Amino acid sequence: MDFITYQFDSAEQFYAELNDLLQEGGFHESPESQVNLFISLIVQYQDEFMDSSMQDLTRCCYRLFDSDLFQTNMLSISDAIIDRAIQSQSEEDMWISYHVLYYAGKEFPKIYEWMLKSEFFAKLKYQIMQTEGTRLQALAVSTMFEMCRAQPLNARDLALADEDFLHYLLDLVERTRKDADEELNYGTIQLILAFNEQYMVQQQTARAVSNYTPSNLLLSALADRPGASSTFGENLIFMLNRSEEASLQTLILKLLYLFFTSHRTQLNEFFYTNDLHVLMDVMIRELWDLPEEQEQLRHMYLRVLGPLLTRTQLRREHTTYKRAEILRVLGQLGGSDLNEELKQYIWEQEQLEHGQEMNRLHSEGRRLTYRDRQSSNPARYQLPSPLSSTSSFSSNSSTASPRLASRTSAVDDSTPSDRRPSLSVGSNSNGSNGNGHDTDSEFARSRSNSSTNLHGYLSTPPMRPVSQSNQTTQRLVERVLRDWLVADLGQNQTVSGDQRIHVQLAQ
Repeated sequence: MDFITYQFDSAEQFYAELNDLLQEGGFHESPESQVNLFISLIVQYQDEFMDSSMQDLTRCCYRLFDSDLFQTNMLSISDAIIDRAIQSQSEEDMWISYHVLYYAGKEFPKIYEWMLKSEFFAKLKYQIMQTEGTRLQALAVSTMFEMCRAQPLNARDLALADEDFLHYLLDLVERTRKDADEELNYGTIQLILAFNEQYMVQQQTARAVSNYTPSNLLLSALADRPGASSTFGENLIFMLNRSEEASLQTLILKLLYLFFTSHRTQLNEFFYTNDLHVLMDVMIRELWDLPEEQEQLRHMYLRVLGPLLTRTQLRREHTTYKRAEILRVLGQLGGSDLNEELKQYIWEQEQLEHGQEMNRLHSEGRRLTYRDRQSSNPARYQLPSPLSSTSSFSSNSSTASPRLASRTSAVDDSTPSDRRPSLSVGSNSNGSNGNGHDTDSEFARSRSNSSTNLHGYLSTPPMRPVSQSNQTTQRLVERVLRDWLVADLGQNQTVSGDQRIHVQLAQ
Protein backbone atom coordinates (compact mmCIF):
# COMPACT_ATOMS: atom_id res chain seq x y z
CA MET A 1 0.00 0.00 0.00
CA ASP A 2 2.64 2.48 -1.09
CA PHE A 3 0.02 5.12 -1.88
CA ILE A 4 -0.79 5.58 1.81
CA THR A 5 1.00 8.50 3.45
CA TYR A 6 1.23 9.28 7.15
CA GLN A 7 1.55 12.52 9.03
CA PHE A 8 1.65 12.68 12.82
CA ASP A 9 1.26 15.72 15.02
CA SER A 10 2.49 13.99 18.18
CA ALA A 11 4.27 10.92 19.50
CA GLU A 12 0.94 9.64 20.85
CA GLN A 13 -0.51 9.53 17.32
CA PHE A 14 2.61 7.79 16.03
CA TYR A 15 2.56 5.02 18.64
CA ALA A 16 -1.20 4.59 18.29
CA GLU A 17 -0.74 3.91 14.59
CA LEU A 18 2.01 1.39 15.31
CA ASN A 19 -0.37 -0.44 17.66
CA ASP A 20 -3.09 -0.48 15.01
CA LEU A 21 -0.69 -1.98 12.49
CA LEU A 22 -0.16 -4.99 14.77
CA GLN A 23 -3.85 -5.86 14.80
CA GLU A 24 -4.77 -8.84 12.66
CA GLY A 25 -7.05 -8.33 9.67
CA GLY A 26 -7.70 -4.99 7.98
CA PHE A 27 -6.80 -3.90 4.46
CA HIS A 28 -3.27 -5.38 4.40
CA GLU A 29 -2.33 -7.97 1.82
CA SER A 30 -0.47 -10.22 4.27
CA PRO A 31 1.00 -10.30 7.78
CA GLU A 32 4.42 -9.75 6.20
CA SER A 33 3.27 -6.51 4.53
CA GLN A 34 1.84 -5.31 7.86
CA VAL A 35 5.13 -5.82 9.62
CA ASN A 36 7.08 -4.24 6.77
CA LEU A 37 4.90 -1.15 7.06
CA PHE A 38 5.39 -1.22 10.85
CA ILE A 39 9.19 -1.18 10.34
CA SER A 40 8.96 1.48 7.61
CA LEU A 41 7.14 3.86 9.94
CA ILE A 42 9.79 3.38 12.61
CA VAL A 43 12.54 4.01 10.05
CA GLN A 44 10.85 7.18 8.81
CA TYR A 45 10.06 8.71 12.21
CA GLN A 46 12.84 7.31 14.44
CA ASP A 47 14.61 10.67 14.77
CA GLU A 48 11.40 12.57 15.42
CA PHE A 49 9.59 10.38 17.94
CA MET A 50 12.20 7.99 19.42
CA ASP A 51 14.84 8.71 22.02
CA SER A 52 18.53 8.09 21.43
CA SER A 53 18.81 5.64 24.33
CA MET A 54 17.15 2.91 22.22
CA GLN A 55 14.49 2.31 24.89
CA ASP A 56 11.66 3.37 22.60
CA LEU A 57 12.92 1.12 19.79
CA THR A 58 13.28 -1.80 22.18
CA ARG A 59 9.68 -1.32 23.40
CA CYS A 60 8.43 -1.25 19.80
CA CYS A 61 10.29 -4.48 19.02
CA TYR A 62 8.84 -6.34 21.98
CA ARG A 63 5.39 -4.92 21.23
CA LEU A 64 5.75 -6.63 17.85
CA PHE A 65 6.97 -9.92 19.37
CA ASP A 66 4.09 -10.01 21.87
CA SER A 67 1.43 -9.44 19.22
CA ASP A 68 -0.82 -12.27 18.03
CA LEU A 69 0.13 -11.25 14.49
CA PHE A 70 3.80 -12.16 15.09
CA GLN A 71 3.14 -15.19 17.27
CA THR A 72 0.86 -16.73 14.66
CA ASN A 73 3.10 -16.00 11.65
CA MET A 74 6.58 -16.02 13.21
CA LEU A 75 8.42 -17.90 10.47
CA SER A 76 7.02 -15.98 7.50
CA ILE A 77 7.39 -12.60 9.21
CA SER A 78 10.96 -13.38 10.32
CA ASP A 79 11.88 -14.42 6.77
CA ALA A 80 10.40 -11.17 5.45
CA ILE A 81 12.47 -9.08 7.90
CA ILE A 82 15.63 -11.08 7.07
CA ASP A 83 15.08 -10.49 3.34
CA ARG A 84 14.57 -6.80 4.02
CA ALA A 85 17.81 -6.59 6.03
CA ILE A 86 19.77 -8.35 3.28
CA GLN A 87 18.41 -6.23 0.44
CA SER A 88 18.40 -2.84 2.13
CA GLN A 89 21.13 -0.33 1.29
CA SER A 90 19.86 2.44 3.57
CA GLU A 91 21.79 2.90 6.81
CA GLU A 92 18.64 4.07 8.60
CA ASP A 93 16.64 1.07 7.38
CA MET A 94 19.38 -1.44 8.26
CA TRP A 95 19.71 0.14 11.72
CA ILE A 96 16.07 -0.69 12.49
CA SER A 97 15.89 -4.04 10.67
CA TYR A 98 19.08 -5.32 12.31
CA HIS A 99 17.78 -4.33 15.73
CA VAL A 100 14.46 -6.09 15.18
CA LEU A 101 16.31 -9.29 14.17
CA TYR A 102 18.80 -8.99 17.04
CA TYR A 103 16.06 -8.68 19.66
CA ALA A 104 13.92 -11.31 17.94
CA GLY A 105 16.77 -13.83 18.14
CA LYS A 106 17.40 -13.02 21.80
CA GLU A 107 13.72 -13.66 22.53
CA PHE A 108 13.32 -16.64 20.16
CA PRO A 109 16.76 -18.28 19.55
CA LYS A 110 15.44 -20.32 16.63
CA ILE A 111 15.22 -17.08 14.65
CA TYR A 112 19.04 -16.90 14.72
CA GLU A 113 19.02 -20.37 13.15
CA TRP A 114 16.66 -19.15 10.42
CA MET A 115 18.99 -16.22 9.81
CA LEU A 116 21.87 -18.65 9.23
CA LYS A 117 19.92 -20.33 6.44
CA SER A 118 19.96 -17.08 4.43
CA GLU A 119 22.71 -14.85 3.04
CA PHE A 120 22.51 -12.61 6.09
CA PHE A 121 25.85 -13.79 7.53
CA ALA A 122 27.65 -12.59 4.39
CA LYS A 123 25.82 -9.25 4.55
CA LEU A 124 26.92 -8.80 8.17
CA LYS A 125 30.56 -9.47 7.29
CA TYR A 126 30.36 -6.83 4.58
CA GLN A 127 28.83 -4.32 7.01
CA ILE A 128 31.50 -4.99 9.62
CA MET A 129 34.36 -4.42 7.19
CA GLN A 130 32.85 -1.54 5.21
CA THR A 131 31.16 0.60 7.87
CA GLU A 132 33.98 1.14 10.36
CA GLY A 133 33.37 4.05 12.66
CA THR A 134 29.58 3.96 12.25
CA ARG A 135 26.94 2.82 14.70
CA LEU A 136 25.99 0.01 12.32
CA GLN A 137 29.34 -1.74 12.72
CA ALA A 138 28.94 -2.52 16.43
CA LEU A 139 25.38 -3.75 15.83
CA ALA A 140 26.54 -6.04 13.01
CA VAL A 141 29.31 -7.44 15.26
CA SER A 142 26.86 -8.17 18.09
CA THR A 143 24.34 -9.79 15.74
CA MET A 144 26.98 -12.01 14.13
CA PHE A 145 28.20 -13.07 17.58
CA GLU A 146 24.71 -14.16 18.60
CA MET A 147 24.28 -16.07 15.35
CA CYS A 148 27.56 -17.92 15.96
CA ARG A 149 26.34 -18.92 19.42
CA ALA A 150 23.09 -20.33 18.05
CA GLN A 151 24.48 -23.38 16.25
CA PRO A 152 27.52 -24.59 14.25
CA LEU A 153 28.04 -22.58 11.08
CA ASN A 154 27.60 -24.33 7.76
CA ALA A 155 30.63 -24.70 5.51
CA ARG A 156 29.64 -21.67 3.42
CA ASP A 157 29.43 -19.28 6.35
CA LEU A 158 32.46 -20.71 8.15
CA ALA A 159 34.51 -20.12 5.00
CA LEU A 160 33.67 -16.42 5.37
CA ALA A 161 35.44 -16.42 8.74
CA ASP A 162 38.82 -16.66 7.03
CA GLU A 163 42.21 -15.40 8.21
CA ASP A 164 41.80 -12.04 6.45
CA PHE A 165 38.59 -11.42 8.38
CA LEU A 166 40.25 -12.52 11.63
CA HIS A 167 43.19 -10.17 11.07
CA TYR A 168 40.74 -7.35 10.41
CA LEU A 169 38.88 -8.09 13.68
CA LEU A 170 42.12 -8.34 15.67
CA ASP A 171 43.30 -5.02 14.21
CA LEU A 172 39.90 -3.52 15.03
CA VAL A 173 40.39 -4.50 18.68
CA GLU A 174 43.71 -2.66 18.71
CA ARG A 175 42.29 0.43 16.97
CA THR A 176 39.40 0.76 19.42
CA ARG A 177 41.35 0.20 22.62
CA LYS A 178 40.96 3.83 23.72
CA ASP A 179 37.35 4.30 22.66
CA ALA A 180 35.18 5.72 25.41
CA ASP A 181 32.40 3.34 24.37
CA GLU A 182 33.69 -0.18 25.01
CA GLU A 183 30.83 -1.90 23.18
CA LEU A 184 32.63 -2.39 19.86
CA ASN A 185 35.93 -3.45 21.41
CA TYR A 186 34.43 -6.07 23.72
CA GLY A 187 31.86 -7.13 21.12
CA THR A 188 34.65 -7.81 18.61
CA ILE A 189 36.55 -9.90 21.16
CA GLN A 190 33.39 -11.91 21.84
CA LEU A 191 32.96 -12.51 18.11
CA ILE A 192 36.56 -13.75 17.85
CA LEU A 193 35.89 -16.12 20.77
CA ALA A 194 32.78 -17.41 19.01
CA PHE A 195 34.83 -18.10 15.87
CA ASN A 196 37.33 -20.05 17.97
CA GLU A 197 34.46 -22.20 19.23
CA GLN A 198 33.31 -22.75 15.64
CA TYR A 199 36.81 -23.85 14.59
CA MET A 200 36.94 -26.28 17.52
CA VAL A 201 33.57 -27.77 16.51
CA GLN A 202 34.84 -28.07 12.94
CA GLN A 203 37.94 -29.94 14.12
CA GLN A 204 35.90 -32.27 16.30
CA THR A 205 33.51 -33.05 13.44
CA ALA A 206 36.39 -33.68 11.01
CA ARG A 207 38.15 -36.06 13.42
CA ALA A 208 34.95 -38.06 13.81
CA VAL A 209 34.71 -38.83 10.09
CA SER A 210 38.33 -38.81 8.90
CA ASN A 211 41.95 -38.61 9.97
CA TYR A 212 42.19 -35.02 8.77
CA THR A 213 42.03 -32.22 11.36
CA PRO A 214 41.72 -28.70 9.93
CA SER A 215 43.83 -26.04 11.60
CA ASN A 216 42.38 -23.50 13.98
CA LEU A 217 42.57 -20.33 11.93
CA LEU A 218 42.49 -18.08 14.99
CA LEU A 219 45.57 -19.69 16.53
CA SER A 220 47.36 -19.44 13.19
CA ALA A 221 46.45 -15.76 12.84
CA LEU A 222 47.58 -14.93 16.38
CA ALA A 223 50.84 -16.85 15.96
CA ASP A 224 51.56 -14.81 12.81
CA ARG A 225 51.28 -11.45 14.61
CA PRO A 226 53.57 -11.58 17.68
CA GLY A 227 53.26 -8.43 19.76
CA ALA A 228 50.51 -6.99 17.55
CA SER A 229 47.53 -8.13 19.64
CA SER A 230 48.40 -6.93 23.12
CA THR A 231 45.02 -5.24 23.62
CA PHE A 232 43.25 -8.47 22.70
CA GLY A 233 45.21 -10.35 25.38
CA GLU A 234 44.77 -7.68 28.05
CA ASN A 235 41.03 -7.28 27.49
CA LEU A 236 40.50 -11.02 27.29
CA ILE A 237 41.68 -11.37 30.88
CA PHE A 238 39.84 -8.23 31.91
CA MET A 239 36.60 -9.66 30.53
CA LEU A 240 37.16 -12.93 32.37
CA ASN A 241 37.67 -10.95 35.57
CA ARG A 242 34.47 -8.96 35.12
CA SER A 243 32.12 -11.49 33.53
CA GLU A 244 29.43 -13.22 35.54
CA GLU A 245 28.11 -15.08 32.49
CA ALA A 246 29.23 -18.72 32.59
CA SER A 247 29.01 -19.13 28.81
CA LEU A 248 31.36 -16.21 28.15
CA GLN A 249 33.79 -17.43 30.81
CA THR A 250 33.77 -20.84 29.12
CA LEU A 251 34.57 -19.33 25.71
CA ILE A 252 37.51 -17.43 27.21
CA LEU A 253 38.82 -20.44 29.12
CA LYS A 254 38.70 -22.63 26.01
CA LEU A 255 40.89 -20.18 24.12
CA LEU A 256 43.29 -19.86 27.08
CA TYR A 257 43.58 -23.65 27.21
CA LEU A 258 44.51 -23.72 23.52
CA PHE A 259 47.07 -20.95 24.09
CA PHE A 260 48.78 -22.71 26.97
CA THR A 261 48.78 -26.22 25.46
CA SER A 262 49.90 -25.19 21.97
CA HIS A 263 53.20 -26.46 20.56
CA ARG A 264 53.91 -22.87 19.49
CA THR A 265 55.99 -20.95 22.05
CA GLN A 266 54.62 -17.65 20.78
CA LEU A 267 51.16 -18.79 21.88
CA ASN A 268 52.31 -20.27 25.21
CA GLU A 269 53.84 -16.89 26.01
CA PHE A 270 51.25 -14.73 24.25
CA PHE A 271 50.42 -12.76 27.43
CA TYR A 272 52.65 -10.41 29.38
CA THR A 273 53.76 -11.75 32.75
CA ASN A 274 51.78 -9.08 34.61
CA ASP A 275 48.65 -10.15 32.73
CA LEU A 276 49.30 -13.76 33.76
CA HIS A 277 49.51 -12.60 37.38
CA VAL A 278 46.10 -10.97 37.03
CA LEU A 279 44.80 -14.15 35.44
CA MET A 280 46.12 -16.17 38.36
CA ASP A 281 44.33 -13.86 40.80
CA VAL A 282 41.10 -14.34 38.88
CA MET A 283 41.49 -18.12 38.79
CA ILE A 284 42.15 -18.38 42.52
CA ARG A 285 39.11 -16.25 43.24
CA GLU A 286 36.84 -18.26 40.96
CA LEU A 287 38.07 -21.62 42.25
CA TRP A 288 37.11 -20.49 45.75
CA ASP A 289 33.87 -18.77 44.90
CA LEU A 290 32.06 -20.83 42.29
CA PRO A 291 29.00 -22.58 43.77
CA GLU A 292 28.41 -26.33 43.50
CA GLU A 293 25.94 -25.90 40.66
CA GLN A 294 28.80 -24.46 38.57
CA GLU A 295 31.18 -27.34 39.23
CA GLN A 296 31.72 -27.89 35.50
CA LEU A 297 32.95 -24.32 35.16
CA ARG A 298 35.32 -24.95 38.08
CA HIS A 299 36.62 -27.96 36.14
CA MET A 300 37.35 -25.65 33.22
CA TYR A 301 39.38 -23.37 35.47
CA LEU A 302 41.34 -26.35 36.82
CA ARG A 303 42.07 -27.61 33.31
CA VAL A 304 43.52 -24.22 32.41
CA LEU A 305 45.42 -23.82 35.68
CA GLY A 306 47.73 -26.77 34.99
CA PRO A 307 49.22 -25.55 31.69
CA LEU A 308 49.18 -21.96 32.99
CA LEU A 309 51.63 -23.05 35.67
CA THR A 310 53.73 -25.38 33.51
CA ARG A 311 53.66 -24.07 29.93
CA THR A 312 53.86 -20.28 30.26
CA GLN A 313 56.62 -17.96 31.45
CA LEU A 314 55.31 -18.48 35.01
CA ARG A 315 57.29 -21.73 35.05
CA ARG A 316 60.50 -19.70 34.93
CA GLU A 317 59.71 -17.52 37.93
CA HIS A 318 62.04 -18.13 40.86
CA THR A 319 58.98 -18.13 43.09
CA THR A 320 55.64 -18.98 41.55
CA TYR A 321 53.23 -16.07 41.87
CA LYS A 322 50.64 -16.67 44.63
CA ARG A 323 52.12 -20.12 45.21
CA ALA A 324 50.86 -20.39 48.79
CA GLU A 325 47.31 -19.48 47.79
CA ILE A 326 47.38 -21.91 44.87
CA LEU A 327 48.42 -24.76 47.16
CA ARG A 328 45.78 -23.77 49.68
CA VAL A 329 42.88 -23.70 47.24
CA LEU A 330 43.98 -26.95 45.59
CA GLY A 331 44.29 -28.61 48.95
CA GLN A 332 40.77 -27.60 49.90
CA LEU A 333 39.25 -28.54 46.54
CA GLY A 334 41.02 -31.92 46.63
CA GLY A 335 38.91 -32.95 49.61
CA SER A 336 39.47 -35.80 52.00
CA ASP A 337 40.38 -38.29 49.25
CA LEU A 338 43.26 -36.23 47.92
CA ASN A 339 46.46 -38.26 47.58
CA GLU A 340 48.05 -38.45 51.05
CA GLU A 341 51.53 -37.54 49.82
CA LEU A 342 50.20 -34.42 48.11
CA LYS A 343 48.20 -33.60 51.21
CA GLN A 344 51.32 -33.97 53.37
CA TYR A 345 53.32 -31.84 50.96
CA ILE A 346 50.84 -28.97 51.06
CA TRP A 347 50.82 -29.03 54.85
CA GLU A 348 54.61 -28.96 54.97
CA GLN A 349 54.70 -25.97 52.68
CA GLU A 350 52.33 -24.08 54.94
CA GLN A 351 54.69 -24.67 57.85
CA LEU A 352 57.64 -23.61 55.73
CA GLU A 353 55.76 -20.45 54.76
CA HIS A 354 55.24 -19.65 58.41
CA GLY A 355 58.89 -20.21 59.26
CA GLN A 356 60.11 -18.05 56.41
CA GLU A 357 57.75 -15.24 57.36
CA MET A 358 58.96 -15.34 60.96
CA ASN A 359 62.60 -15.28 59.83
CA ARG A 360 61.91 -12.31 57.58
CA LEU A 361 60.28 -10.34 60.38
CA HIS A 362 63.07 -11.29 62.80
CA SER A 363 65.72 -10.07 60.33
CA GLU A 364 63.85 -6.77 60.09
CA GLY A 365 63.88 -6.46 63.87
CA ARG A 366 60.10 -6.48 64.37
CA ARG A 367 57.42 -8.80 65.63
CA LEU A 368 54.53 -10.39 63.75
CA THR A 369 51.73 -7.85 63.81
CA TYR A 370 48.00 -8.29 63.34
CA ARG A 371 48.30 -6.84 59.81
CA ASP A 372 51.07 -9.33 58.94
CA ARG A 373 48.85 -12.19 60.05
CA GLN A 374 45.92 -10.90 58.04
CA SER A 375 48.02 -10.47 54.86
CA SER A 376 48.54 -14.23 54.64
CA ASN A 377 45.60 -15.35 56.71
CA PRO A 378 43.16 -17.50 54.72
CA ALA A 379 40.47 -17.18 57.37
CA ARG A 380 38.60 -15.03 54.89
CA TYR A 381 38.53 -18.18 52.74
CA GLN A 382 37.16 -20.24 55.68
CA LEU A 383 40.59 -21.89 55.96
CA PRO A 384 43.10 -21.88 58.84
CA SER A 385 46.24 -19.89 58.23
CA PRO A 386 49.67 -21.49 58.12
CA LEU A 387 50.58 -18.73 60.58
CA SER A 388 48.12 -19.94 63.17
CA SER A 389 47.26 -23.53 62.34
CA THR A 390 48.91 -26.73 61.25
CA SER A 391 46.96 -27.56 58.12
CA SER A 392 44.75 -26.13 55.45
CA PHE A 393 42.69 -29.30 55.60
CA SER A 394 40.86 -28.39 58.78
CA SER A 395 38.14 -26.20 57.31
CA ASN A 396 34.52 -26.82 58.05
CA SER A 397 33.07 -28.37 54.92
CA SER A 398 29.59 -27.15 55.67
CA THR A 399 30.61 -23.50 55.35
CA ALA A 400 30.74 -22.01 51.87
CA SER A 401 33.61 -19.74 50.91
CA PRO A 402 32.65 -16.07 50.78
CA ARG A 403 33.38 -13.86 47.80
CA LEU A 404 37.02 -12.90 47.93
CA ALA A 405 36.80 -9.78 45.82
CA SER A 406 34.44 -7.89 43.62
CA ARG A 407 34.53 -8.55 39.90
CA THR A 408 35.99 -5.14 39.30
CA SER A 409 39.27 -6.29 40.84
CA ALA A 410 41.20 -9.50 41.18
CA VAL A 411 42.30 -11.19 44.41
CA ASP A 412 44.41 -9.04 46.71
CA ASP A 413 48.15 -9.38 46.32
CA SER A 414 50.12 -11.38 48.85
CA THR A 415 53.81 -12.04 49.15
CA PRO A 416 54.68 -15.39 47.52
CA SER A 417 56.85 -17.84 49.41
CA ASP A 418 60.32 -19.15 48.61
CA ARG A 419 61.03 -22.23 46.54
CA ARG A 420 59.98 -25.55 47.97
CA PRO A 421 62.35 -28.48 48.66
CA SER A 422 63.01 -31.18 46.08
CA LEU A 423 60.20 -33.64 45.50
CA SER A 424 59.55 -36.52 43.08
CA VAL A 425 55.98 -36.97 41.99
CA GLY A 426 54.04 -38.71 39.26
CA SER A 427 52.86 -41.91 40.90
CA ASN A 428 50.07 -44.02 39.52
CA SER A 429 47.47 -46.02 41.34
CA ASN A 430 49.99 -48.83 41.85
CA GLY A 431 52.55 -46.55 43.43
CA SER A 432 54.89 -46.33 40.44
CA ASN A 433 55.36 -43.75 37.75
CA GLY A 434 55.45 -44.05 33.97
CA ASN A 435 59.21 -44.83 34.09
CA GLY A 436 58.81 -47.85 36.29
CA HIS A 437 60.17 -46.19 39.45
CA ASP A 438 58.62 -46.54 42.84
CA THR A 439 57.36 -42.99 43.23
CA ASP A 440 56.20 -43.41 46.83
CA SER A 441 59.75 -44.27 47.91
CA GLU A 442 61.18 -41.53 45.64
CA PHE A 443 58.74 -39.08 47.17
CA ALA A 444 59.93 -39.88 50.69
CA ARG A 445 63.57 -40.04 49.59
CA SER A 446 63.35 -36.60 48.01
CA ARG A 447 62.17 -35.15 51.29
CA SER A 448 64.88 -36.79 53.33
CA ASN A 449 67.54 -35.58 50.88
CA SER A 450 66.03 -32.12 50.55
CA SER A 451 68.13 -29.07 51.25
CA THR A 452 65.41 -28.17 53.72
CA ASN A 453 64.70 -31.37 55.63
CA LEU A 454 61.18 -30.68 56.83
CA HIS A 455 60.85 -34.01 58.63
CA GLY A 456 63.64 -32.98 60.90
CA TYR A 457 61.34 -30.58 62.72
CA LEU A 458 57.81 -31.16 61.43
CA SER A 459 55.48 -33.84 62.65
CA THR A 460 52.75 -35.56 60.65
CA PRO A 461 49.77 -33.25 60.06
CA PRO A 462 46.85 -33.96 62.38
CA MET A 463 43.82 -35.73 60.97
CA ARG A 464 40.89 -33.31 60.82
CA PRO A 465 37.50 -33.45 59.17
CA VAL A 466 37.50 -32.23 55.55
CA SER A 467 34.92 -32.02 52.85
CA GLN A 468 34.18 -34.67 50.27
CA SER A 469 35.22 -33.56 46.80
CA ASN A 470 33.60 -34.21 43.47
CA GLN A 471 35.54 -37.11 41.93
CA THR A 472 36.39 -35.22 38.75
CA THR A 473 37.42 -32.18 40.80
CA GLN A 474 39.72 -34.30 42.91
CA ARG A 475 41.33 -35.93 39.88
CA LEU A 476 41.86 -32.58 38.21
CA VAL A 477 43.40 -31.17 41.39
CA GLU A 478 45.81 -34.12 41.58
CA ARG A 479 46.71 -33.67 37.95
CA VAL A 480 47.44 -29.96 38.42
CA LEU A 481 49.58 -30.64 41.48
CA ARG A 482 51.57 -33.49 39.94
CA ASP A 483 52.17 -31.76 36.59
CA TRP A 484 53.11 -28.55 38.35
CA LEU A 485 55.52 -30.14 40.80
CA VAL A 486 57.16 -32.31 38.15
CA ALA A 487 57.65 -29.33 35.82
CA ASP A 488 58.75 -27.05 38.64
CA LEU A 489 61.40 -29.45 39.90
CA GLY A 490 62.61 -30.47 36.45
CA GLN A 491 62.08 -34.16 37.13
CA ASN A 492 62.19 -36.54 34.16
CA GLN A 493 58.77 -37.98 34.92
CA THR A 494 55.28 -37.77 33.51
CA VAL A 495 51.76 -38.34 34.74
CA SER A 496 50.55 -40.12 31.62
CA GLY A 497 50.47 -43.48 33.37
CA ASP A 498 48.53 -42.24 36.39
CA GLN A 499 45.07 -43.74 35.98
CA ARG A 500 43.72 -41.93 39.01
CA ILE A 501 43.98 -38.60 37.25
CA HIS A 502 43.17 -39.64 33.70
CA VAL A 503 40.35 -37.28 32.75
CA GLN A 504 38.92 -35.90 29.54
CA LEU A 505 40.25 -32.42 28.93
CA ALA A 506 38.37 -29.40 27.66
CA GLN A 507 36.34 -30.00 24.54
